[in-house]
Amino acid sequence: MPEDFMVEEVTLRLYQSLRIEESLYQVLRYLASFFPIDNLHVSVFNSETGTVHYLSSATRKGGLLIDEKIRLSDEGAKQTRMLIPGKVLILNRPLDTFLIREVTQARLTTADNEIIYDPGSVFSAMTLALDIGTPLLGMCTMVAEGKNLYDRTLQQRFKSLARPMKAAIMNLLRHREILGRNEQLEQHNQDLRHRLGHLDAVQIIGAEEGLREVMVRSAQVAGTDTPVLITGETGTGKEVMAHAIHRMSVRRDGPMVCINCGAIASTLVDSELFGHEKGAFTGATAKKRGYFEQASGGTIFLDEIGELPESVQVKLLRVIEEKTLYRVGGHQPISVSPRIIAATHRHLPGLVAERRFREDLWFRLNVFPIHLPPLRERGMDIPALVDHFMVRKAREMHLPFAPRLAEGAMARLTAHDWPGNIRELENLIERSLITCDGRPISFADLFPTQKAAPAASTPDAPIATLEAVIISHIQKTLDACSGKISGAGGAAERLGLNPSTLRGKMRKYGMG
Repeated sequence: MPEDFMVEEVTLRLYQSLRIEESLYQVLRYLASFFPIDNLHVSVFNSETGTVHYLSSATRKGGLLIDEKIRLSDEGAKQTRMLIPGKVLILNRPLDTFLIREVTQARLTTADNEIIYDPGSVFSAMTLALDIGTPLLGMCTMVAEGKNLYDRTLQQRFKSLARPMKAAIMNLLRHREILGRNEQLEQHNQDLRHRLGHLDAVQIIGAEEGLREVMVRSAQVAGTDTPVLITGETGTGKEVMAHAIHRMSVRRDGPMVCINCGAIASTLVDSELFGHEKGAFTGATAKKRGYFEQASGGTIFLDEIGELPESVQVKLLRVIEEKTLYRVGGHQPISVSPRIIAATHRHLPGLVAERRFREDLWFRLNVFPIHLPPLRERGMDIPALVDHFMVRKAREMHLPFAPRLAEGAMARLTAHDWPGNIRELENLIERSLITCDGRPISFADLFPTQKAAPAASTPDAPIATLEAVIISHIQKTLDACSGKISGAGGAAERLGLNPSTLRGKMRKYGMG
């Protein structure tokens, strides 16, 4: 049979369906008339990361889209040198090579969990290597049960399919990238909209004033993949700064995944961060990619990193050092490459001293620290922040009037101590817009702060609410203890509270 005819028929089948796995299945059925073949699969080897990215596979029962990355050992990666673009490698004893043995042990499965080929069986393979652009190498492999099934004639016949298979792999790689983005959006749409919704002009307010040094440091580190640790009191805008670093980085077009480590139930932390396999535990009805996989190629922001359980700290350390993880219930290393930005309002060195935070993880995260100053040290930024919040909140609330300040209102704001920082200011403005009924806003309900000289009690003097007094007192105690909550000299001890009780109050009042 003329090879040109076979190329034409394969090309026709590759593009006859928008479902690429179905197209690959039709190609396998056609090629079964000319080759010993039980399985046909396509993948991409990345020489920079030493990983094989499986994209799709077909057996005689059907096709399957796959998105699995297998990290090869050093020996396995070296053996990829046998693959020469445009050439076909015959492997009649494939399990004698590290490359095929490691890939086989990954136990790629079909949708019904049937093993594509049993590692204990005897099979033959041919791999067509395709140049799809450095550092990537496309691989199209056909497998058949039995030994010594492929010869030079079949090798040349398979080689003639290089052109359509190269185009198919490149299209499939792009399709996989798009599908991955869609999966991320589908799984986290509401969450990301909530997190991204407020990230507009606030990000640069104070860039030339109170945050000038912070912005300089952020710009210095943004172009690298160096881990960043952002510290600062609750409400100072640590997540906003993390987004700023991401948007200045080369990863700006990649995903930005934000997680509050203290808000995840301890029983779900592993699954949420690292994902799980189908059947890993009761209720795991499908495979799930964790936050680290979703952030691969982009940035992952780990807020309140000090709240992570020690068992998870160990796994996080491995992800940072080895760029791999294991899903819950999984035995296959998954290659990931997110840039890590962590944040905390707590004093991590103190937690390290108390053996509640791993010292080795602390050193890994604290490569490039950035400290956000509290709002009380950024008095020059308050007028710009007030203008921004008033305009934005009025627009969000669809107010029929343009908000304005009463005489003396700005002086009252700048004199305040702001224990809740920018978050407290934002909440105050929103509350005032709701109750002002179009009148100039005076912030008359703004409670006095301890930094002002105590005034004589008069009937007209504003009285702080009990909640405001509690928040202020807790925050000042935390500041005096450098964020330390439990243990000797901690805030809980000074306040005469159980540490869990204090943490509960902090969550209740939105203090982290």
